[in-house]
Amino acid sequence: MSAVRHESIKLIDRLLEEELVPGLSVALVDSHGPIWVEGFGVANSRTGTKVDPETLFRIGSLTKPVTAIAVMQLVADGKIDLDAPLKDQLAGFSIRRHDDNSPPVTPRQLLSHRSGLPSDLRKGMYTDTPFTKVTTLLHNEYAAYHPDMVYSYSNIGYDLLGHLVQQRSGMTFADYTEQILLAPLAMNSSGFNLSAEMSEKLSAGHLDGQARPQPPLRDTPALGLYSTAYDLGRLMSALLQQQVPGVPVTLLKQMWEPQTVDGQVSRDVSPGMGWFIERHPVAGETVRHGGSTLLFGAEMAILPKQGLGVAVLANGADSNRVAKQLAGTILSIAASLRGGAPKALQTQIAEAEQTGYSTPSGGYATDLGLLMVDAERPRLCACIIERILDLVQFEDGSLGLTQESINQLPDGYRVLGELRLRSRDINDMDVLVADRNGKEIMLGNRIESGPWESVWKKRLGSYRTINPDGDFSIQDLKLSEQDGVLCLHYRAPHLSENLIRVPLQPISATEAVIQGFGRGGGETVQIVEVDGKQCLKFSGYMGEPHSK
Repeated sequence: MSAVRHESIKLIDRLLEEELVPGLSVALVDSHGPIWVEGFGVANSRTGTKVDPETLFRIGSLTKPVTAIAVMQLVADGKIDLDAPLKDQLAGFSIRRHDDNSPPVTPRQLLSHRSGLPSDLRKGMYTDTPFTKVTTLLHNEYAAYHPDMVYSYSNIGYDLLGHLVQQRSGMTFADYTEQILLAPLAMNSSGFNLSAEMSEKLSAGHLDGQARPQPPLRDTPALGLYSTAYDLGRLMSALLQQQVPGVPVTLLKQMWEPQTVDGQVSRDVSPGMGWFIERHPVAGETVRHGGSTLLFGAEMAILPKQGLGVAVLANGADSNRVAKQLAGTILSIAASLRGGAPKALQTQIAEAEQTGYSTPSGGYATDLGLLMVDAERPRLCACIIERILDLVQFEDGSLGLTQESINQLPDGYRVLGELRLRSRDINDMDVLVADRNGKEIMLGNRIESGPWESVWKKRLGSYRTINPDGDFSIQDLKLSEQDGVLCLHYRAPHLSENLIRVPLQPISATEAVIQGFGRGGGETVQIVEVDGKQCLKFSGYMGEPHSK
C-alpha cells in the first residue's frame, strides 16, 4: 500500500496545488477489502473542513451501477424480465415514435444504453420533481432512435429502471436500494435521503474554487446517490468476490459482458449493464463508470483479472476527468506492483476492409459540429469554427486535410488534422467515419434535405423560454440556417458558457430531429401552438417567438 500511495500522491498533490479540485477521496481495494483509503484537500472551502474517507459526496452517474444491481436482484427474484417489453412491466410507460414499426424497449436495452430513448429530459432535471413523474412526462416526447440502433447514453432510461424497481418490489426505490442492497453490504453512510448524520459529513460542491449550494436532482436512479470512498470500496470488494446480496454469479457476470448487438452504431463504446468495459493502455481490461453532476466528479474502476478496484470522488465542477485520470493512474501502479499488469500490451489494429466504404459528400452532424464535405473540389467546411479547409483525396477514396489547412486549425480542433474521412452505410444511414492512427471512429450521420425545408425557414429567429427552471433553464433558443442546413441554437449556462448549436432535419411541418450521435442526438424539436403563437418545444421547454 505504501508504494502505491507514494507514487499516486505525486499526482494528487499536483491536482490540489493547481486547484483543479478542492478535495478528493480515494479507495483502493481488492476482494478481501480495503488496501488504501484516504481523503485529501478540503471538503468545504468556506469552513476549511478536511476530506477524510467518510466524507460524503454526490456521486452522480456512479448511481447507475447501483440501480443496475437493484434491477438484477429483482431479475433473480423473477419480478423483472430483462428481455420482455418494458411496457408490459412498467405501468404507465409509453413514448411517441415517428415510426410505428419500432420494436418495444426492454430493461436490458435500458441498462446498456441501446433503448433509443432520449439522453435527457432537460425541463425539470434540476428540480425536486419526483423521478417517477418522468414515466408520464415521456408520453409527449419522442424516442430518439429505434432500440438497438445506436449507443445513446440515457439518464431518463435509468429513471424508468428505478421506477420499475419501485413498482415490482412494492417499496420506494430509495427504501428498496438502501434496505436490500446498501445495508447488507454495510454501506451505512450511503443513501438517497440525507439524514442529519449524513448531512454533517457532506462535502460542498465547488465551482471556480468556491463552495456552491447543491441543486436538487430529479433523476435519482441515474444521478442521485450520496456515498463515500469507504462505502464504494465495500461495493467493489463484494463485486470482486462475486458476493452481492441477492444476485447470483451468472447475473453478475452478465453485467460485465459487452451488450452491443450486430449492426448497432456503438461509437467505440462497449457498455455492459450498468457498466462500461474498456481496455486501459497499462492495466488491461477494465470495468468502469464515471460520475458527474454540476459540482462533483467521480470514477469507479475495477480490474477483474487482477482483483483490484478503485474509487475516486471529487468535489469540483467538471472534476470527472480528474477522477478518471487519477483512478487509472492508481490502478496502473497497483497492478504493476502486484505483477498483474501486462508487460507490454500489443495493440492489434486490424486493417479495415476497403469494401463498403465510399468518399463522403454533403453535410454531416458530428461531435466536432457540422462538417460540410465538398468532394468535388475537395474541401471541408468546419462550421463551428467557421473555416473552409482544403482536402486531399487518397487512393482508397478517403479524404484528409492538407498540411496548410492543418496549420490553420485552432488548438481545440487539431484532431481534424489526424483524420482520414470516409463514409459507409450502417443501419441504412450514411455515416461519416474516420481513420485515426489505424482506429476507426464514427463521427456522425449525413443530413438529408427534405420537402419541409421551406416551411421551417419561415420560423427562423429567436425564441424566449416561457416555462423556465430558474438558473437551470435552457435559454436563447434560436432557429437559423447555416450552409443550407437548419440549426437549433441554445444556451445552458449551468453547464457551459458556450453557445450550443446542433443541425436539424425536418421530418414534417411541425417536427425536426437533431442530427448526430452525440448527447441529445435523435431528439425531436416540435412546433406547437400556444395562445395562437407557433412555439418551439425542445426537451420539455417551450419557447415563444420574439416579436420582430
